[in-house]
Amino acid sequence: MDTHRLCLTLLTFALLTQTARAQSFMECAVIEADSDRLDCYDAAAVAMRKSLEKPQIGSSEQRQEQRNAEVAAIVFGEEAAPVIVEEVPEQITFVIRDVLYTQRRETIYVAEDGRLFKKTSDTQIKIRPGERVAIQDGFFGSIFLVTEKGVRIKVKER
Repeated sequence: MDTHRLCLTLLTFALLTQTARAQSFMECAVIEADSDRLDCYDAAAVAMRKSLEKPQIGSSEQRQEQRNAEVAAIVFGEEAAPVIVEEVPEQITFVIRDVLYTQRRETIYVAEDGRLFKKTSDTQIKIRPGERVAIQDGFFGSIFLVTEKGVRIKVKER
């Protein structure tokens, strides 16, 4: 009989923790039992961490919108964040329209569509206006502009 009660108790706790894992931060705040509330917060934090570590596709604005939507879904309890789906071409190429220099001698490349790219690499190699470049993704969300000659410069989109 004791093993039956033990199994029933374990099953009940397993079901309670499963429901706690599906809750948001706002729903966790309503739970009155301290240990259950803490478990709920821990599960929501794990879900948020997984959301933030997920690789993201698209421009920097689209990636930020997607990340904000996923965090809002976890915090406010929406079941799933709306997915921003856009066909991303294999390689984005464009022509550099202008090269600007700030007062601190930082280089800013202006694309033909008006996007700005600030040079963050220390190389002395420069891209001239009129050159065709391609955007290449690097590690940890870094971006490189690569010319047809193979010159590769690390930039940050502004």
